[in-house]
Amino acid sequence: MPREKQLNAEQLRRIFLEFAEAMRELPPDTEAGFLDAEGELRLAPDVGRKLRTARNVREALQQIRKAENEREE
Repeated sequence: MPREKQLNAEQLRRIFLEFAEAMRELPPDTEAGFLDAEGELRLAPDVGRKLRTARNVREALQQIRKAENEREE
């Protein structure tokens, strides 16, 4: 069973930076969330899946580039 984990400011900063990087890779019209009536940010339920997909694609492209660079050397 998953359990809660306290995060310090540096850990949270790194998570937000990774999140922002992955969000840049999604098409701009992708529904990602909304602000509720109280101004709280609510992420779309499937945004985690979209981010994992974007990250997997990014990692695959990096591996392809790395393999091509190694062949060229």
